[in-house]
Formats: sequence, structure tokens, C-alpha cells
Amino acid sequence: MTRSVGTVETRPGPGGPGFDYDRLPAGYYDHVYRAGAGVQSKWHHMKFRRFAAALEGFHRHLDIGCGPGTFIGSLAEGAHSSLGIDIAEPQIAYAETHYGGPGRSFRTIPEGPLPFKPASFDAVTLIELIEHLPRPANVELLRNALGVLRPGGRIFVSTPNYRSAWPLVERLVSRVGGVDYSEQHITRFHRASLRSLLEDAGATDVTVEGYMLAAPFAAGLSWRLADTLARLEPRGLTNRLGLLLFATGTKRDGH
Repeated sequence: MTRSVGTVETRPGPGGPGFDYDRLPAGYYDHVYRAGAGVQSKWHHMKFRRFAAALEGFHRHLDIGCGPGTFIGSLAEGAHSSLGIDIAEPQIAYAETHYGGPGRSFRTIPEGPLPFKPASFDAVTLIELIEHLPRPANVELLRNALGVLRPGGRIFVSTPNYRSAWPLVERLVSRVGGVDYSEQHITRFHRASLRSLLEDAGATDVTVEGYMLAAPFAAGLSWRLADTLARLEPRGLTNRLGLLLFATGTKRDGH
């Protein structure tokens, strides 16, 4: 049975006991990122770059479901005081070993409410986490995340866009990659349902955009070509057809 970070729930998969995340080796996704070549690695680099840009100006940062700590490790040193949390002890141990240091810390937390005081953070990130949890658990998780933000703090969330070509990509990756995402992704979001989730959790000023279109796939030919294509892709087209969704919300005063 798979546990959820920052909630009081565990969850089964749609047709059985659910995906056992302990099957993933510690640092699995970090090794993909650090390969520095190929489509899958470029995908993570581009995704983290989008989040890093969003975090500019926010100092106290919480990354929920941080896994092996790759995103925090990708941030410029001194730009933030970042804390990564996860329920998986092996992943946190890996994160501490490879990315721990000044302004970068990691902590294993138990199931249940987030163990932080109100206004502890300026920004919270959840990077492709919510698709692994049922909607009620996601509402509770995002409420908890908003609860530890300062008034005016921001929450940043990404998830696959199931009203794009993502389902085709997911089937391909599940077939040729090292993990089967069809076992892991139990809640499928589109633009309206993601907006509704953040609003139901209590976020205000919610925006949802699409991102990640064709550019990362060009990395199979050339890493530089992928960057060039990312600059050339029309923003409106990427927003409409992007394979991932990027949502932001604000903690209102008094929440």
C-alpha cells in the first residue's frame, strides 16, 4: 500500500493494492537527471528550470515529495533556504548524501499533517506528485501546504495533462522505460480539474498553464537543439497543448 505525504490517508491503486514505491531504487530519478543526455534527462532539466524560475524572489522553500533531492540540488546555491521532505527514508538518505549542505536540507516525515508551524515558508513546490494520490488526499495535502505558507506565499504544482498527447507518451515510456506509469498515476488531471483542486484547497489567484511540448524530444538528436526548439515554440501553442500542467496559487490572508 502506498502512503501519501502530508495527509492522513493511504491509498490503493485503481485495481489493486497500488504501486509499491519502495521498488524504486534510491536515486533512480536523480541518475536520469544527471545523465545529461537523451530525452528523459532533458525532460527533467526543462521541468526543473520552469520551477526554478517560478521560485525567484522566494527564500524559504518547501519541496513536498522531494524524492532524491534532485530539484533542490539543481537550484543555485544561496538563492533559497530549501527543505525537501518525503516519507521514503532511502530517498532522503540519498538526498542528504548528494545534495545536503548550506541552504539545502532534507527530512523524512511520517504520515499525517505537515509538522511545521504556520507561515514557516514563502513557497511550496509539488512536482508531479498529485497524480499519484486520490483527489481527497490531494485536497488535504494542498490545504496542509497552504497552512504552512505565509500570507501571500505561493504554491507551485505540476502534473501530466491528460487532455494532451500525454497518454500516448505515458504508454510509450511505460513500455520502454524503467517504470510503468500506468500503475502509478491514479488521478488524471486536465486544466479545469487542476484549477478546481487548488481552489477547493483554499488557494486564490489560481493560474494553470500548459508546458513541455516538442522540445524535450529533440534531445534525442541534440541537447542544444532541444534548447533552441524550446525558445522557438509558440507560447500560446505550448500553453494549449503542453504535455504537463503548471499551476500556481496564493495563500490569502487569514487562511
